[in-house]
Amino acid sequence: MQRKRITWSLTLLCFWAINLPLWGQTNWSKVSVNFSNQCNVYSFELQGVSDTCFSQFETEFVDQYADPVYRTFSKKFNVVFPDTGSYYGTILVKNKCGRDDSTIYLTIKVGCKPLKCNWFSAKLKQYNQNRYYQWQLENIYPDSCLNYQYRFYNYQTGKTDTGKHYNGLCNYTFPSPGKFKMSLSIWNQCRNCDTLFVKELNILSFAAANLTTQQTHCDSLTARMSLVASDPKDTCWKHYFLIYSDATLDTIGSARWNDPANLSIYKQYAFPDSGLIYGSSKGRLLEYRFPRKGRYILRAQWSHQCFSQDTLIYARFEIPDCYAGITNMAPPKEAPWQILNTLGQPLSEGESLPKNQLLLFRYKRGTTQKVIIRE
Repeated sequence: MQRKRITWSLTLLCFWAINLPLWGQTNWSKVSVNFSNQCNVYSFELQGVSDTCFSQFETEFVDQYADPVYRTFSKKFNVVFPDTGSYYGTILVKNKCGRDDSTIYLTIKVGCKPLKCNWFSAKLKQYNQNRYYQWQLENIYPDSCLNYQYRFYNYQTGKTDTGKHYNGLCNYTFPSPGKFKMSLSIWNQCRNCDTLFVKELNILSFAAANLTTQQTHCDSLTARMSLVASDPKDTCWKHYFLIYSDATLDTIGSARWNDPANLSIYKQYAFPDSGLIYGSSKGRLLEYRFPRKGRYILRAQWSHQCFSQDTLIYARFEIPDCYAGITNMAPPKEAPWQILNTLGQPLSEGESLPKNQLLLFRYKRGTTQKVIIRE
């Protein structure tokens, strides 16, 4: 019995020896830390720890008084030191496979004193049309030290969306009409200071916006904008009609010009100030007589001045030579029974006859006559 008991003990001991893990076998020579800095902002990254056995990273920095400054469990991180001076860091790396660990000690001497930021000159300029918005920062130049973050809070859903940007320029289309809050936070990581822009936005729906046009005569136009405001007495609404014409429009092929489905004309046309021949802000109704034959673009604009939102609808017209074959005529000797202007509206009694316009004289005997009174 005694011999069997000894044999069993030796067998168990051998089993333990075979299955016992090797302690302290991690090759720590490949583990290191790289860092770079910009003034008082330091960027750190652990190297040689891509193996899954490395499971835990504990980093802590203290100042010369042993007060904690920064702590993290990441392999890659940035530290913003609050002032110049010496800072001491320890990075503890653990290996779960080898069941051992190692500590890296760092001494950072910050010689660049962070400067304070001057945000007073910063301005956020806004452009928008319907639900599409664009924001551009002014008086702040793109800098690798600056971090931007746009956020959009939807009061209807309670959700927050992060907007994409390029060096502070953000384009964003709101998902629906309603109330939103836009916030832009800017952080200068080199100087460790930040600022915040916040703006409440009421996004309107322009789905009901509609433009109807009618060429009442050969060279005359009547245009009307439909009402968008839910409250017709809303004084924030302004309406604009703008008519453009220049040589560029006459170079567009007839098939393309007369195709109502081809909307690229409005996108490619620059709408130069020199091409503007008429503008009106008197309301939603336009009555206009084109001065000569040619091609014209009408731009109708709904603008809500209180919410700084608008939308545009375009229409195009090709006006022929409406006065071809009509000779200059003086007023006839026989008094006409009725005189109509280019819009087909009768002139009131005692009103002077307009010059250089096509007039229609009606006589009591039923005959009519087209007349142009030249200056």
